[in-house]
Amino acid sequence: MRTIPRGRPRPPLPFPRLLALLGALGVLAALLVPRPALAFGTVSLASREPAEADGRWKLAMTIDYGSVPQIPHVPVIFSFQPTVLYERALLDKTGDKPQLNRIPLSNQQTINEGMDIGFADASGKVFKITKFDFVIKRDHGFEAGEYDLKIKREDDGAQIGQTIRLILKGDNPIVDRRAITFAGDKPKKKGEAKKDDEEKKAAPVEEKKAGPEEEKKADGDEGAIPPPVEKKQGGCGCLVAGDAGDAGAGMVIALALAGAVVARRRRA
Repeated sequence: MRTIPRGRPRPPLPFPRLLALLGALGVLAALLVPRPALAFGTVSLASREPAEADGRWKLAMTIDYGSVPQIPHVPVIFSFQPTVLYERALLDKTGDKPQLNRIPLSNQQTINEGMDIGFADASGKVFKITKFDFVIKRDHGFEAGEYDLKIKREDDGAQIGQTIRLILKGDNPIVDRRAITFAGDKPKKKGEAKKDDEEKKAAPVEEKKAGPEEEKKADGDEGAIPPPVEKKQGGCGCLVAGDAGDAGAGMVIALALAGAVVARRRRA
């Protein structure tokens, strides 16, 4: 057995063995370190700026999977990241006409829509390219604005195609950003106030027509008939001064006096 004297350095490893060792370490690191899923295939849209129709936007796509998929229908997730909001606002300087404001957005929650993309025809034959139409709606949280669209495979999160810059055209609800004033009516200018006073003076005064009752009063009290006096109900049955009994007694006395006068004249 050959011994190496002390104080002498160990001889270096041969170059081929060194390369093999470094290659093994690289493969081990690649297996242990997690890597994000790489994108594959391509996606193209008929229009990246679809117009709104009845609260909907239609996306017409052509998807190239890159290879023939193992299954005819591939579950995917359409992930929409809002980046810019198209706000229509009423401002003091614009009055009743809304102004379009492009508001940048950041750290917004993505809107995810799950869907199965079919790569097979009616006979069951699978292709690597397919045409796919996808409709998104306002009631799912979409508004007119700009989005980053990513299409990911559901099982492993691998992205199909590149990230698509998407613009959804449409009119969002109007937001009133005008200042609120609590003042009363706007004071009129001196000339306007004077003009209003002149118009009031020049306006004809309406005469109030007299009603039927007022016309009767205007004719005088000569033709007026006093209202009837209501008779008293009940009584004790005795005569009271001023009643019909007193009138009858007065007539008897008057007749007696007249008879006495006539008899006296005859005697004379």
